[in-house]
This record gives sequence, structure tokens and C-alpha cells, in this order.
Amino acid sequence: MKDIFSYNNDIQKNAYMNWRTHHYDQIHNMIVVAEGFSDSALLLVKETLKDNTDKKADNLIFPILFNANHSIEVYLKAICWTQNQLLNKQETFEGNHNLEGLFKKVVDLENELNNSNDKEVFHEMLSDLKAYIYELYGKIERTVKDKKGNDKIIHDITFCRYSLNNDLEPQFYINTFDNVVVDLENFLTVFLSIFNNLQSLSAHYLHLLEGKQEYEYEANQLKAEIESEFRGDY
Repeated sequence: MKDIFSYNNDIQKNAYMNWRTHHYDQIHNMIVVAEGFSDSALLLVKETLKDNTDKKADNLIFPILFNANHSIEVYLKAICWTQNQLLNKQETFEGNHNLEGLFKKVVDLENELNNSNDKEVFHEMLSDLKAYIYELYGKIERTVKDKKGNDKIIHDITFCRYSLNNDLEPQFYINTFDNVVVDLENFLTVFLSIFNNLQSLSAHYLHLLEGKQEYEYEANQLKAEIESEFRGDY
């Protein structure tokens, strides 16, 4: 077998994993990965809508939803990391897959940044994502027992990766008499909006961060020049 990680003689038939990434900008690299997952989800939906006579949507919906959710997760983590840097914090992002928690953290950090002129636009841009997460978490919520035997509510984001949860119980779409359906045309409309807004927000925060870093660099340069001139007077 030829190695998977190898060249094709036709450059158009190669995928270059490091052409879009940077050695020095890890937030940018996270956004590259997020875009890859969002693009793949949307591409699968578009191709399925062209012809679904073979009912391919019924099994492609699982990677579609996984890619969409993972893209959201990585976008939110990248935005959170950028916000923390704008606030001069050492934290990066929460190391879990809790979309609801990551969304809340991004909103909290935006409030902490106190960009009053952007508040209405910020919430409008995230309105579709907020509605989707609320809908999704209503589907994947279940009650388990904690170590002390008490009821604990969790949200199982692995629903599109495995047909069973961690307790080897069927996911919500298995043991039901009613069909669990995704309208792919509506999915495409909603997620085009969600991904466009996440991309715009991530670019916005990176622009603010670049401006902050440039200002700090120039301020340090000016300070160094003044100190140098001061020392030269003596």
C-alpha cells in the first residue's frame, strides 16, 4: 500500500495540511481547523441536496452533525483564547466539549471587555448559535447517577459519534417511535449564518488583538527611545 501521507504527481490531487497554518499563531491555526470542519459539513449537505434518491442523508447526517458541532467548539475556543489575551489573562479556553459552557464563557468575556458599542451586534450575530445550542441540549440531556448516587443532569455531545452513550444505552434517536429528522435545507440556511458569524467574530477579535499588540510594541519602542535619550543626557 502506498503511504497515505505522500505526494501525488498532480498538485491538484494533494491536500497540504500546513499551507494554511502558521508556526507562530496558534489561534489562527485553530480557526483554520474550525473552517475545515464547517466547510466539510456544508459541503456534505450541499452534495446530498443535489441528489438524495439513494437516501445517503440518513447516514451522512452523523458526520455532518459531528463536523458542525466540532467546528462550533473550535471557533468558540479560539474566540475565548483571543478574548483572554485582550484582557491580559493567561487562560486559554476550557478543555472540554461543552458547547453551552463555551458559549457562556465567550459571552461573559465579551461583557468583561465592555465593548458597549458592539453589544447589540455581538448578540445578534450569536442569536442563531444560541438557539441551536438550546435546541441541541434539549435533545441530548439525560440524567445519570453521580458517585454518591445522586441524580446528575449531563448533555452527551457524543450522540453523533456513537449510537450508544457512555453507559451503553441507546442515544435519543434510537429508542423512539417517532422519526428524528433534520431538514437539510433549513440546516444549510441556519449553519451558513452560524459559521459566517463565527468567522466574522473570530476575525474581529483577532483584529483587536493585533491592534493591541501593535500599540504595545510601539509604546515599548517609544519608552526605550526616551530612556535611551535620558541616559544620554548624563
